[in-house]
Amino acid sequence: MRKINRQREQGIALLLSILCLLLLTAVAAGMMYLSATETAINGNFKNEEVAYFAARAGVEEVRDRILLANANTINASLPTALPSGTGGVLYVLNGVSVANIKDNTSPYFDDELCHDFTAIGSWYESASTNKRCTTLPSGSTWYTCVPSTCSASNSAYATSAFPLEYKWVRVTLKSNNSTAYPVDGNSGNSTSPVCWNGTVEKAAAGGPLSVTTQCANLSPVATPVYLVTALAVMPNGARRVVQQELAEPPSGTLPGGMFAAGPCGPPVPLNLAGNANTGSFNSSTGTYNAVTGTYNNQVNSGGDVGSNGGINLGGTSTAINGSLSTNLPGSVGSCPANGISKTGTPKYGTITGGAPVYTPPVPPLPNPLPPQTAYPPKGVTMPNPLPAGSYGNVTLKGAVTLAGGTDINHPAIYSINTLNFNGGATLTITGPVVINLAGQPSVTPVLDMTGGTFANTTHLPGDFVINYGGSGGMTITGGTNDFAVVNAPNSAITMKGGSNFYGQIVGKTIDDQGGTNFYWDKALVTPPPNTNPLYEISLRELSY
Repeated sequence: MRKINRQREQGIALLLSILCLLLLTAVAAGMMYLSATETAINGNFKNEEVAYFAARAGVEEVRDRILLANANTINASLPTALPSGTGGVLYVLNGVSVANIKDNTSPYFDDELCHDFTAIGSWYESASTNKRCTTLPSGSTWYTCVPSTCSASNSAYATSAFPLEYKWVRVTLKSNNSTAYPVDGNSGNSTSPVCWNGTVEKAAAGGPLSVTTQCANLSPVATPVYLVTALAVMPNGARRVVQQELAEPPSGTLPGGMFAAGPCGPPVPLNLAGNANTGSFNSSTGTYNAVTGTYNNQVNSGGDVGSNGGINLGGTSTAINGSLSTNLPGSVGSCPANGISKTGTPKYGTITGGAPVYTPPVPPLPNPLPPQTAYPPKGVTMPNPLPAGSYGNVTLKGAVTLAGGTDINHPAIYSINTLNFNGGATLTITGPVVINLAGQPSVTPVLDMTGGTFANTTHLPGDFVINYGGSGGMTITGGTNDFAVVNAPNSAITMKGGSNFYGQIVGKTIDDQGGTNFYWDKALVTPPPNTNPLYEISLRELSY
């Protein structure tokens, strides 16, 4: 038998094993590399997202601090003119100084300013889209900080245990060409400030008048637009820039203390009958007399009313002791050919027909939204006084007190879904209070005082403000201490109680056939301070 010599094949198994081991090692190394890469990608993505929301938090902090009601308000320091060599730029800092912002080698350098304003004083830089700016104006007169020192953090929360990673927020007024799309279509117009009329942005004329005045002179009335830009930088270098455009909802000049914003019906937007009378007083210059229950300057005149549609008057003793304003013709007859309709022999003052349509500001939804559950829950007694906070569908029974805030600029704020008075409930207000109603989801009525009444013991209407932007119905009762401001321009409001209401009331329709007398507080011609965040016109991320 022939034998085959296989000695030359010795060691082949070892060689194959080593090759397999090398292959498996390469596969394992590749998997480890891929895993590390995925971890790094996830970490970078997380840091980018944290930076984005930190920048968002920066603009939202400033949005809140613009309000006078904020304990750390920056309202008095807001720019009043477009940026120039003498001011117009406000920085809110958080862990950096202005020296960092002005150093173009620093990660905190403001490399976005030239995209909003190509020239400030003698400085000029025009960078192409998606290219970072490389310079800033020289000197220190073109910017300010809150507080006045710009050498350290001045965010209200910079020293908190876990401060957010945004580094600065810049606040300016917006000019016509601050963005890639000029408001008036003319990219060469950089001197016109931008205003918000509640619907669209409009470029003002520019010139020596203040920006607020320029916006107020537009038709319809508008308010200045603020450009709020925030930079966030993470420890690993991730950075995001966010920009927000904000404006206070314009209010214009209210034609009457009782005003119905709805068009000619049916029903007629403003209906006064049942021997209702109107008058006026001024809580800022007068004195309340507890014995008579009236102000010493309360008169049967100046009780102006108005409507964007018709006004219906009925009864023999109904008296509008003031002017009547309507956008319809100032004649008596049926709506819409005539602005005033009447039955019986009501008395009324001067009719202003063909008046401009007045668009009242619509209060935004409370943010965050209140719950939609019953309050108090079954078996739980409502605390008295009821502390400020967020509540669902509130039913008042018995006596309940709202203690109020420290002053009109710092009221106690209640976010409530619906509010119902039941079983002879009495709501007492002893200090500045704002109730922001939500009425979600599409609840009606959102406010029903039929089963009770309220008493504002400060006797200042501006100390009790009810805001509601939805379309749910509201029923309000009159009384001896009913001093309040009701802003509900989309709501159908019914007045009941046959007594008195002191202050101001705006609704889509107002039905006062129960004989509730209305006295307009002329101090409210300048409205109470805005307690809602400024309206967000736009929000964008900038790639610089």
